[in-house]
Amino acid sequence: MEYLILISLMIVTVIVITIVQDKKRQKRILDYIRSSFGVPRDDTEEQFYRLGNIETLYLMDKKSIAEHEIVDDITWEDLSMDNIFALVNHTDSYIGEQCLYSKLHDLSKTESNLKQLEEKISFFGTNEDKRFEVREKLYFLGKSYVNYDMPILIENISKHKLKNSKFYYALSYLLMISIAAAIIIRKPVFIGMCIAVYLINMIIHTIKKEKMDIKVKSVFNLGKMLNTSFSLAELVPEFSNEISEDLNTLKNTAKRSTFLEQKNATDNKDEVSMMMSYLLGPLMIDFIMYDKIISELIEKKSECMRIYKFIGEIDCSVSIASYRKSAATYCIPKTADNDSFSFVGLVHPAISNAIPNDIEYDRNIIITGSNASGKSTFIKSTAINLILGQTIHTCTSESASVPKCGVITSMAVRDDILSGESYYIREIKYLKRMIELCQEDRLLFLAIDEILKGTNTRERIAASKAILNYFTDKRCMLLVATHDLELAKAFDKIFANYYFSEVIDSDDIMFDYTLHNGINDSSNAIKLLSAIGFPDDIVDKAKEEIAKPDI
Repeated sequence: MEYLILISLMIVTVIVITIVQDKKRQKRILDYIRSSFGVPRDDTEEQFYRLGNIETLYLMDKKSIAEHEIVDDITWEDLSMDNIFALVNHTDSYIGEQCLYSKLHDLSKTESNLKQLEEKISFFGTNEDKRFEVREKLYFLGKSYVNYDMPILIENISKHKLKNSKFYYALSYLLMISIAAAIIIRKPVFIGMCIAVYLINMIIHTIKKEKMDIKVKSVFNLGKMLNTSFSLAELVPEFSNEISEDLNTLKNTAKRSTFLEQKNATDNKDEVSMMMSYLLGPLMIDFIMYDKIISELIEKKSECMRIYKFIGEIDCSVSIASYRKSAATYCIPKTADNDSFSFVGLVHPAISNAIPNDIEYDRNIIITGSNASGKSTFIKSTAINLILGQTIHTCTSESASVPKCGVITSMAVRDDILSGESYYIREIKYLKRMIELCQEDRLLFLAIDEILKGTNTRERIAASKAILNYFTDKRCMLLVATHDLELAKAFDKIFANYYFSEVIDSDDIMFDYTLHNGINDSSNAIKLLSAIGFPDDIVDKAKEEIAKPDI
């Protein structure tokens, strides 16, 4: 008797500890959801580590987007957009993360699309209770690495069809018939037959289970996604009208997937799970349910993908609302009526305490200035905000007017040792893609940093003039940074000239990072040698050389 009491106490203690631990875990999750809105994320390294998984959806989406409406790989790299993505990424689910990454590449959205996005962002930014409930559902989906292939699973769902499915149905029916016969007839031969069929089915299920487990779990996760979409549609019905028919179509599929969800929850090595496996495994229920779900999804692939993106859009909207709250400055951009743009108080989103600048584009622009004075950063700030304005309807400035335009850059050019391409070859290829995309009547923003710096001065000036002249006849907004004063002066009549400069105090050089009107004819390359501590004899010799008339 004492042993029974002791065992009972131990069981009760284990149950109580499990419940308490689960309550604590739930509280930690809820506390995180409440406190993390509007707070910058600190998981940048982890995000970079899983970028290969995150980009899966984008690689599929880009196939249906026009070339000039995609932020291409060169521009993405030039602008360090992975860092910008990490800043904006306040998502709670793998689906939201993938949709946000794809969204930041996609410049095809119309003013109507952006208006709908803004409605969601504004809603989640102001409705704290509803936002909390939605985030709780999204957090449940999580960011497990195995789920990032979900778009591929949906796209190629027919490849996951269970082979020889009728065989498993037959085994299941045979076992049920033999069980019924053994119970009703109660003769040894039927009981023996029932045991034999049970054992055969158990062996087959055990052998096939290892290969099927990954597929079953994938479909379970897909079902989990579907069930989350139903929960979200109930929470925010005003945003689910477009997928209401899709949800109705997949209602039965979602219910069937609940079985796999329950099975997954008990799919451990404990005694209860093993007992369930011994009872249900020989009936092949998990295989049969898997086959039914896959068969339905093959016919409803498009509906499934729309639901996937519905979840992602909700998560993105919450994420953007959170990012806005965390940003030092932001605005909702207006749509420019003509081929122009303007920013007041423009800053780079990734630079703390950045100096704001104003710019109003009415003609092509050349920016001159000393080394490290802020030219490249300003061009990047402009290009990034033209992208952000068209994708997440948010700019890091006090006010902004943004047109619908492609954004193409040629900035961070590097040699490619593996392909054997020199700096100059890479640079002219970058410029050629700009020329090719300018052939049709569509607005493009082109940003070029240090045009043709990979070649000698004489040919650089000649070729640069020809290229800039070519772009003046095209429907493009051109922003060029250069050290070549001759180039700036040559286009003084038709381009707007701006510059960045430095303030020299004794041996120190300080930058104000402020955009000024005009051309800066000063240089600071030799002064910078001195400022960072180069030996005096090198600095003095450089000054002597620059003073010579033929230099």
